[in-house]
Amino acid sequence: MKKYRISDDGKTLVVVKDSIVDKHLRYEGRILAGIMSSFWGNIEAEEVRLAGRNVVGGDIICERAIIGPKSEFNRLIASGNVLIFPKCRGRYVEADSVIIREGCLIGAVKANRIVIDGLARIGRLEGGKIIASKDL
Repeated sequence: MKKYRISDDGKTLVVVKDSIVDKHLRYEGRILAGIMSSFWGNIEAEEVRLAGRNVVGGDIICERAIIGPKSEFNRLIASGNVLIFPKCRGRYVEADSVIIREGCLIGAVKANRIVIDGLARIGRLEGGKIIASKDL
């Protein structure tokens, strides 16, 4: 079974669900990872989208990222926007703008704009504008 496939337009690399990628993955374009995929190395792309329950042992280096629910990652470094869905775990996030949903556990976040939507545990925040809200 193939671990990857490239979209018809050649701009997207799709990692099939339940895959284990045991090396660094670099692609000029977008990387979409199916649910429950594991990455032992780094992921580098313009845009990274993890479906959910993914594990990334290395770093995620990109311009934009969407991290699906219940995913785990080491470091995420993005030059643009990052959206982290509920119940994710990570050591470090650095980006221009970060939105963190409820139930996340992040060691440190550094960004110009940080939005925390719901109860999340974050060790250290460093940012220009920080907004935290909880819907009752």
